[in-house]
Amino acid sequence: MKKFRRKTNLTQGYLQRAAYRYLERYATTEANLVFILKRKADRIISREERDDIKEKGDGIEIEHISQWIKEIVENCIKHGLVNDKLYAEARIRVFFNAGNSLPIIRNKLRAKGVCVNIINDLIAQTVIATPNINFKSCIKYARRRRFGPYRNRPIKEDTAQKEQASMARAGVSYTEIKRVLSATQAALDNILYEK
Repeated sequence: MKKFRRKTNLTQGYLQRAAYRYLERYATTEANLVFILKRKADRIISREERDDIKEKGDGIEIEHISQWIKEIVENCIKHGLVNDKLYAEARIRVFFNAGNSLPIIRNKLRAKGVCVNIINDLIAQTVIATPNINFKSCIKYARRRRFGPYRNRPIKEDTAQKEQASMARAGVSYTEIKRVLSATQAALDNILYEK
């Protein structure tokens, strides 16, 4: 049996509700919320419908949609629902706990639309608070991937090279890779959990 979808009218209220529904589930940045709402509007209005709207002269102009999205996002920022700095602080902690290096964290935040100045300030604060953060994230990455001293499978001929290559792609320096892969598990755990 074929399902029929109810036609959705694109209004500012609809986009506002869509923004609130999204923010109920996910934390996001200003740039990402703009992207989400534009994508939502594009899904509702197909390319043919846009042409029809322009030809008929009635309905919604594309400029109106952009203005609505701008107003909605500004309203969310004003009410504290969207805050790029708080988002970036939380994501840095999550990325660090997952074993991401500082260059990877920087790129992931930039991809979400966080301002470069905010990223630089927060990373500088993080490095001051935890001076060897990159080495600790390298240890966490090795532990998560079961590399080096955390390995629990038999070693093969090319295992060390594959582990080094994987860690290098994760943004870890060569000296840190060698240090982690040649250390004992107890020594790395002491570094990781030092107060």
